[in-house]
Amino acid sequence: METQDPRRGASRHRSASRFALPRPAGRAAAVLTPVLSLLPPLVLLVVVQALSPVAQRVPTGAARFETAGAWLASAPGALAGTTSWPTTPALGRLQLGLLLRALQGGTAQSVLAAAHGGMLLLAVVQAVLLWWVLRRLGSGGIAAGLATAVFAIAPVAVATHAAVSATAVAAVWLLGAVGLGLGRRRSSLVAAGALAAVAVASAPVLVVAVVPLAVLLVLRLARSPGGERPARALLAVGAGFGVVAVLLAAVLAVLAALPATAAAARLDALVAAESPSPVLGGAALARWAVVDPLGLLVAVGALVLTAVVARDRAVPVVAVVLLAASVWPEGGDPVAPTVVLLPVVAAAVARSVEVGIAGLADPLFVRSVLGSAWLTGVLALLVVATVAWLVGLSGLVPGRDQPVAKVARWIDSGVPAGQTVLVGLGAWPDLVTHGRADVGWYAGQRGGTAVRSSVPWRTADYVVEDASLPPDRTGAAATALSRSLEVASYGAGDAAMAIRAVREPAAAAAPAPPTTAAGREAARFRRTVGAQLAQNPRIEVDGQDRARLLAGEVDARIVLVLAQFATAHRIAVRDFGTTEGDASGVRTTVAISEIDDRRVPSDGTKTGVLLRFLSDLRGDFATRSIDAADDGITASFAPRPDLVPKG
Repeated sequence: METQDPRRGASRHRSASRFALPRPAGRAAAVLTPVLSLLPPLVLLVVVQALSPVAQRVPTGAARFETAGAWLASAPGALAGTTSWPTTPALGRLQLGLLLRALQGGTAQSVLAAAHGGMLLLAVVQAVLLWWVLRRLGSGGIAAGLATAVFAIAPVAVATHAAVSATAVAAVWLLGAVGLGLGRRRSSLVAAGALAAVAVASAPVLVVAVVPLAVLLVLRLARSPGGERPARALLAVGAGFGVVAVLLAAVLAVLAALPATAAAARLDALVAAESPSPVLGGAALARWAVVDPLGLLVAVGALVLTAVVARDRAVPVVAVVLLAASVWPEGGDPVAPTVVLLPVVAAAVARSVEVGIAGLADPLFVRSVLGSAWLTGVLALLVVATVAWLVGLSGLVPGRDQPVAKVARWIDSGVPAGQTVLVGLGAWPDLVTHGRADVGWYAGQRGGTAVRSSVPWRTADYVVEDASLPPDRTGAAATALSRSLEVASYGAGDAAMAIRAVREPAAAAAPAPPTTAAGREAARFRRTVGAQLAQNPRIEVDGQDRARLLAGEVDARIVLVLAQFATAHRIAVRDFGTTEGDASGVRTTVAISEIDDRRVPSDGTKTGVLLRFLSDLRGDFATRSIDAADDGITASFAPRPDLVPKG
């Protein structure tokens, strides 16, 4: 009997286990398994950011200029002949504006809703690219997932992702450039340089990040097996960067040479109101310490562990360079430096998590405890961030009930055509399209008391006051606001918005202070009923006359008569006037120009309704005269400044 060779008993082609996956499925599982570490951070990012009260606020600070600048830059013809390219991230604002208009054309109901949706979309893209970069740097799935989660939902990250900023657009290009730069092919290096050029053009401040990143990437590729030589790698990156930079410069030069348009003038006026000069300060770090002290502590710890324990100097070096740039020249901007710092901190967190995981398996007890403590600290940051978000859910306000939406409805119904309304720059893109009024913007400069505006303050009939107005304003803004009275207010705290009617300059004498008890009681009554009528949405009156109502300068009989007539009709008041020879200063005549959006006296039906109503008034409310002219119907009452009407 032939002896069997033992080697033949074990065939090279082993039979497949009944639990083994087919080869294509196995390859797919090997690729998709690490991707599963990306899904939880993305879900957290979308849910937290979409339901964040921070994202509902009207932009303040630099975000005001970013929102309005994006909206203006994406208007047709806005970039023709503009002079704002060298001093602002105009290209980044253009991309952001196109995104906002695309979203507003879809499901967004307002510019601010589109802006918040756009920032959420950019944050998601950044998170995906960051995870990809971390994986290419060698981080495991757990480390990359935890670092991406920190990038997504840490309190400072939530506030940063919600702030409208063109730097977020540039960060997307820069993360893509870093990911491609980690490849070994020369074509990847060229593409990385090209994307870096777009990033710098979108937000010039990113040049402080591009230079150290380019050097570190070239050195890393030079040390890796099969990598490009330093000279060739640098040449490839520089070629991609240079070609795209020249093309962009040529396009911008052509646009700047075109004849200036009205849209370009509006964009340049906005840029002139900014303060682009370098500032020394620490606004970004101060904001981080206030909003997320635990996150700042974790960030510092991650950078130290990466540099000391992991002996990886690249990430800390880039972080130090960016920290220096956040102090100068971007010292006054709390948002843009943080947008760039967050991915670097996330890279340090991923590297430190790898150190912590390795420490868990270390036989030395101290290292094991330290590794466990560090991982617990990172997880604690995520838990604290989630709890803070859950607590903040009570501050969510439905879109229709937000102050800016209420102000928009008030302007639609309460401000006549031709009136000028000045609103804060943050709310201006949403309010400029509402109503028949001319809506301009105002914006205070950082640390200043002067308040720039798109139209002169002296022409304002209404001012919508918000938190962006400096309390110690000076100049024309202070003069106009000193002559204004509050008509309506919505919201509370930093989100509060108040509508103020501006009185005319003291050319006409205001009513003299009453000297008798009856006079004081009549003045108090006029102020009370006048304030009520001023808030009636069925009464259309200009800013100066609305201020007269609030100040108690309009006769109470006129106020009560208009209030009664407005229960059935919509009224447009042209003017409150004084009677000749009356020294009291109380307005005893009213001129009505429209009833139910029909001109009087040209519309016979509406004119007849008004005349019959006025003629039927009796007792204290009886009119002295009723006159009809081409521009309206005027009713006069006998001067009685001490009268409190009865009946």
